[in-house]
Amino acid sequence: EVNLKLMRLKSGEDIVVELLDGKESQQHITVKNPAMLVPVGDGKTNLQMGLMPWMPFSASKEYEIPKDWIIVITEPLKEIVNNYNQVFGSGIIMPEIKVDSKTLLNE
Repeated sequence: EVNLKLMRLKSGEDIVVELLDGKESQQHITVKNPAMLVPVGDGKTNLQMGLMPWMPFSASKEYEIPKDWIIVITEPLKEIVNNYNQVFGSGIIMPEIKVDSKTLLNE
């Protein structure tokens, strides 16, 4: 089973990653297939989130991220997991999630 996590980096990026067991050191966490969450809005009330490759021009699929660059690691929403699995499972590119911004503000 894939161990998916949502990370917020010091740079402000939110990335969904597969954590690789047994590859963590004191200074780094090794991840596979990182995808960045990108907000896409219509300028009104609808907020959509798209997934795009974190480093689209890299030939690597695994990355060592310094622990001091990670602000928080958490569980991604079910919708994010489903879309991530579509991208890296079947090759569907850049799925979007529709999220009502009013719901986000009330939670």
